Amino acid sequence: MLDGIDFSSLIPFIAVGFAAQVVDGALGMAFGVISSTLLVSVLGVPPATASAGVHIVETFTTGASGISHALHRNINWRLFSRLL
Repeated sequence: MLDGIDFSSLIPFIAVGFAAQVVDGALGMAFGVISSTLLVSVLGVPPATASAGVHIVETFTTGASGISHALHRNINWRLFSRLL
């Protein structure tokens, strides 16, 4: 399944994601801005592709964050249902 993947070509993308996540973890924001900027300007990824990739990644990280908050009982379910 992974025979056709050249892992050396993935290193720059992993580095961009790591750098963006370090800033996002420290500040709590700017993952999309930093990763989009680096993907487009440094790696030459088309803007639409960079935006789509960032939104896919943010969907999974936001879902993991929501699950974490629910497991730690950090959600006001009454307010959540009113907002829903």
